[in-house]
Amino acid sequence: MHKILLKDAQVAQPGRISRQSILIEGDRIAKIAPEINCPGAQELDCHELLALPGMIDAHVHFRQPGMEQKADILHEAQAAVLGGVTSFMEMPNTLPPTLNAAALAAKQAIAARDSAANYAFYLGADARNLEDVKRLDPTIIPAVKVYMGSTTGSLLLDDTHILKQVFKAAPILICAHCEDNAYINHELKRVKAQYGDDIPFALHPIIRGRDCCLTSAKLAINTALETGARLHIMHLSTREECALLQYFATGELATRQISAEVCIPHLMFSDGDYSRLKGLIKCNPAIKCESDRRSLVRAIKSGAVTTVGTDHAPHEWAVKCGSYLNCASGVPSIQFALPALLELWRRGELTLEEVIKVSSSNVAARFNIAQRGQLSEGYFADIALVNAAQPYTVQAADIVSKCGFSPFSGHTFPVRVVHTIVSGSLVVQDGKLTGLKGGQALRFLR
Repeated sequence: MHKILLKDAQVAQPGRISRQSILIEGDRIAKIAPEINCPGAQELDCHELLALPGMIDAHVHFRQPGMEQKADILHEAQAAVLGGVTSFMEMPNTLPPTLNAAALAAKQAIAARDSAANYAFYLGADARNLEDVKRLDPTIIPAVKVYMGSTTGSLLLDDTHILKQVFKAAPILICAHCEDNAYINHELKRVKAQYGDDIPFALHPIIRGRDCCLTSAKLAINTALETGARLHIMHLSTREECALLQYFATGELATRQISAEVCIPHLMFSDGDYSRLKGLIKCNPAIKCESDRRSLVRAIKSGAVTTVGTDHAPHEWAVKCGSYLNCASGVPSIQFALPALLELWRRGELTLEEVIKVSSSNVAARFNIAQRGQLSEGYFADIALVNAAQPYTVQAADIVSKCGFSPFSGHTFPVRVVHTIVSGSLVVQDGKLTGLKGGQALRFLR
């Protein structure tokens, strides 16, 4: 059995950080102690490094199958582990969409072959697959994804009757994209009448405004309360949504009825960045103003927001560099997600404990992921080793996502991910891919 010994790291465990060594045997953490001797183990000197649970990104779009010109599981999983993300959960809006067991199995087979990170795949809900939702295997599917705002393919659910049926039928957590399409269509028509085809990117948060999000979030919450469904609202973007979710911020995460996520673009950018980055930060829901960004940070601190994902959504450059109407929505950010959160820590906006909770331990708790999300003996060895005192400037050549671009290009993070271990495999060493594919299928305790 292969063994890895992480020597003398600052180990972040629940409630404390202490200087420890970590012995990994196979895919598990075998021992955590101040002094460990293990002849024959592969040793890494971690004296200058902070050992964190690897980030579990519950919100990615890896585009395979059907849109491999934008991204694929091989490249996006590589980008993930380079940034300390050890597990991902991928959304169903591929081509074809993931609406049944056969489509799910096809994705799992690709990931088993290609993924350097641990993986799971959502089941999508549409107007025709209610029986598939009822029959899903709760041990391998993280959640049912419901799109209440426009998306790729046939997954839009804007019929309230069908929406209620899906909420009633789902035997596991429902994750919802909450935007109101009627609002978007009305505002887009109004803005086009004023600007024609020359719409400034700064109007994106007007076209997909705060009432667009809040109206849809209220509908999702009321539907969950009426049907008894468990609901996780994805990518909050407004202070009003944060205030709404604060009401439900009680109880154990594993059994809480209603919870919420915020994503990296909404934590790191605000409307003042549109003039500089334009389409590079066009995403749905829209990045809004600085007061909203600050509210999202405060919602993490209060517990109203329980998880942070990326909504990593690559596109080929040709559909991101044009005018507003010709620019696809989506921001690739998985490679820089953990450094971004750690920047918020270094800036004093979040504590390190809050970063670990929303990026890892809370994700494991909310989705009932088996034995991941913290550095404890007997748990899977999913570890990010970070130099918290080594600034790192993103160069275009560093970007591994297949799209080849990032809004973080040229940005200097105050930390650097040095090593990443996925299910006991050293997939990144000294900031470079080792070629190992340590990814395992995630399992859910339900």
